[in-house]
Order: sequence, then C-alpha cells, then structure tokens
Amino acid sequence: MLTNLSRETLAEQIAQRLVQFIESQDLQPGELLPSETKLSEDFGVSRPVVREALKALAAQGVIEIVSGKGAIVRPVDDKLLRLFFRRAIQFDHATLIQLMEVRASIEVQSAMLAAQRRTPEELGRILDTVKAMRKHLDNLDAYADLDVEFHLLIASATHNPVLYHLISSIRDSLKDAIMAGLRRRDTKEQLERVQVLHEMIATAIERGDKHEAGQAMTQHVGEAVQWIGA
Repeated sequence: MLTNLSRETLAEQIAQRLVQFIESQDLQPGELLPSETKLSEDFGVSRPVVREALKALAAQGVIEIVSGKGAIVRPVDDKLLRLFFRRAIQFDHATLIQLMEVRASIEVQSAMLAAQRRTPEELGRILDTVKAMRKHLDNLDAYADLDVEFHLLIASATHNPVLYHLISSIRDSLKDAIMAGLRRRDTKEQLERVQVLHEMIATAIERGDKHEAGQAMTQHVGEAVQWIGA
C-alpha cells in the first residue's frame, strides 16, 4: 500500500513536469511528446511511472494518447467543464440557480464584446438565428436549440476563446433548464417576451452599442433566472 502511494505521488510530480515541458517547449495542439522511453530517461523514473503520468494528463484533457503514435498535445476545449457542470446540476437544483448567476456575468460581457468585435459575417449568422427563433415559438425544443446557438454565436463573435469555452460549457448543461423555463411561460405573451429580448440583444450588437447589448442581455438572463427559480 505504501509503495503504491509513493508511486502515485511520483507520477503526479512527473505529470506536473510534463505540463511544464509542454509550456516551455511551446508545443502546439497536435504535436507529439517524446516517447515513454525518452521521458523515462530524461526524468530518471521508470516507464510505468511515465505511463501513469501520461494517463493522468489524458484524463485531464491535456494530451491524447494515440495507439501506434504516442502522446500528442490536445487543443483547449470545454469537454471537462461541460461534464463538470452537467453532473453538478444533476445532484442539486440550487446549483442550477448558482450556475445561472455565473452565466449572467459572462453572457453580459460576451454581448458587449460581440457588439464591438463582430464581423459582418458573424452578425449575419446572429440575425439569421434570431429570425429563425421567431418562426419556432410554437416548437419549444427547436426554439431551445436555436437559443443555445444564438448565445454561442455571440460568444464566438467576441473573438475570445476562453470566454467562448466558458459559455459553451455552461450553455450545454443548461439546455434542460432552458426548456423548463420556456414551458413555464404558458401564454403567447410570455413567450413573445423571450423572443423580444433576444431581438433586442441582436439589434444592439448590430448597432455596435456595447452598453445597450449589455443591458439587454442583463434583462434577458435576469428574467430567465426568475422563471427557472419560480
């Protein structure tokens, strides 16, 4: 038991040093790490320890182990965040409200940056999506999918990959919550209000008015929190 504990601790140290190696060598996504044998020699540890460290980094999404090729650096994505948020809201409804509160701040920042940075092509996709949303007010499942797409397009228009991944990870886990909030709006007027708020956000982004975009998004997310918590 003590030997196993010692080996795990050593593997964790090697994993940390591998991350430092990736950073110091400025290895890019898709680039190959040295072989297990070479890493074993460089770090002065056995190959099983290196193998365990590589498996730990693969589980964290830092690298990918490809059969017959070796360990390659993975691009940054939001898979682990999506899994974390999805599991978190499964166990506690209060976590869902907390997640919506987190979403509020980053969605507002996303709308403001998109108003400043969006390209004509990105604006076109945002406007097309919000128009499609209006056509699907009587189909909540389709509307919710478009709702997710609308916010992701805004996040993409910020040209901030970190912000995009944060919003993507949260939006994915909140699809069911979006549906729940829509279903609680049992009148056409209430659903129309949801659509109008989305159109206000799109219009502000079209105008390039970051303050108007931020205000519209604040109102939209705030009302969404109220309906989900109702």
